[in-house]
Amino acid sequence: MHGFVYFGRKQEKLKRQLDYYLLLVILVLNSCGRPQEKISETTTDLTSDSLIVIADRLWDKGKLDSAFLVFGQARELAIKYRDSFNLANALANMGILANDQGDSFNGQEYSIEALRYLNPNNKKHHRCILANLNNLGITAYDLKKYEDAIDFYGQAIPFVKDSSHLHITKNNLANAYRQKGNYAMAIKLYQEVLGKTSSAQHRARTLTNLAKAQLMQNPSFNPATDYLHALQLRKKVGDQWGQNSSYSHLTDYYLFRRPDSALYYSQLMYQLALELKNPDNELEAIGKLAELDPTKRLSYFKRYRKLDDSLSSVRSAAKNQFALIRYQTEKHKSDKLKLEQENEHKKVQIERRNALLALAVVTILAIGAISATIYRHRKRRMAEQAEKQIKESKLKTSKEIHDVVANGLYRMMSEVEYSESIDKPKLIGQIEKLYNQSRQISHAVSANPMDFIERVEELILSFSNHDTKILTVGLDEKLNTELNVTVKDEIILAIQELLVNMRKHSNANQVVLRFALQEKQLEIQYRDNGIGLLDEKKDGTGIRNTESRIAALKGLFIFGNHGNGGVQATIRIPLT
Repeated sequence: MHGFVYFGRKQEKLKRQLDYYLLLVILVLNSCGRPQEKISETTTDLTSDSLIVIADRLWDKGKLDSAFLVFGQARELAIKYRDSFNLANALANMGILANDQGDSFNGQEYSIEALRYLNPNNKKHHRCILANLNNLGITAYDLKKYEDAIDFYGQAIPFVKDSSHLHITKNNLANAYRQKGNYAMAIKLYQEVLGKTSSAQHRARTLTNLAKAQLMQNPSFNPATDYLHALQLRKKVGDQWGQNSSYSHLTDYYLFRRPDSALYYSQLMYQLALELKNPDNELEAIGKLAELDPTKRLSYFKRYRKLDDSLSSVRSAAKNQFALIRYQTEKHKSDKLKLEQENEHKKVQIERRNALLALAVVTILAIGAISATIYRHRKRRMAEQAEKQIKESKLKTSKEIHDVVANGLYRMMSEVEYSESIDKPKLIGQIEKLYNQSRQISHAVSANPMDFIERVEELILSFSNHDTKILTVGLDEKLNTELNVTVKDEIILAIQELLVNMRKHSNANQVVLRFALQEKQLEIQYRDNGIGLLDEKKDGTGIRNTESRIAALKGLFIFGNHGNGGVQATIRIPLT
């Protein structure tokens, strides 16, 4: 039968052998080592060591709820002082207590967490590691996870130093193999234990388990001889708990083979259970008697139902109470951690606020000083830039007057002086062109060289009349600040060339100019509704000059006729 079990635990089958349970209690309650100093339970100078001692004493007195609470307090102190060993110690005992109260899943969780703080290379930790692995093996066995139980017991064996404990652990491992259906391995382990143990109690337990495994492997096998031998060993050493287990196995074996023998052993089991005052064994014995003794079946059934209800109520109440204690323990831990986090958060917030306040003061002073310096520097730079632009504008105007007006006028004077006949329409056209050029120069001089919008509007106005409408889209003040002087001047000349072509060749009466500032790029779209340009006109001097200007700015100039016959042009200039 499965070994490492505890009083109060709900038994899957009520015939568990409590003889080796007593040995396990010794192992588990001392597994992680108890501090030896004398400590009063009322002392206020508490450490994780002293709390574990107090919890152990409460456990010894059967005050399991109180023991669990104190182990929880020991865990909190161990966390606070980074005491990994006592943290594992407290968690290990909490896991065993949880299993003891039927809370297998949380017991498993505590044991797994405890293993995280234990070092297999530290001999001081070995007993605690062993206790946790055994507890995990018990939990897995109770939950019918036999593969996991085999794994945990297998890990536990290297940490077992005491021979009697080794025999118990191997018995438990063999039981898990047996329940999993690996009878050959179970039988091999039982035989190993039998060959090495001299204790009558251990031999009786192992012999019983071996006979049961052989019967499960081969239903025709007769285990009665081994069962009876084990029973005699137990009587010899006065092991009444073991005798009860033997009676249970003999009853089960003879149940369908020799009912009279089964009734005899079930009656012995019932009488012994009453002597031991063990309600679990009494309940199992009554169940067997009700099946084997038809004459008293009704009375047995009534007693069975009453006892079962009573046990269920007691265990349910104990389990609920323990669940409440565990909830309160975890809630207290959670609330304390939350409060510590809130205090730490407030502390950090105050420190951060003070730091930010100091930084804000320094930043404001620095920004004020930097802003004043930047303002003075910018003001001086703008004044210098304005003066430079005025000089450049005057120089450019002087150059344009010389190149455009003076040279154009001199050319006309030469033609009049040396031509045999005067072509009046041609001369009028030249004069009109010279007039417009002079007017444009005048507008450029009168306009603020920094006011790009005003210059574009003046240029458009010079080409507009009652027959020709020029519309603009996107011509806003942002262009004044985003474009430098060079770009502004070249755009004015490019637009001027497009409008001159419109007037001379396209015969349009509607023109649309679209300005768009995109990401680091200026785009201008020109479109009219004229008749377009002939191919030879598309490559004139003015258009080539415009292409050169835009290319000098690392931009793109596209010029041609659109589908409806008029002229369209696109200018894209990168802004850096």
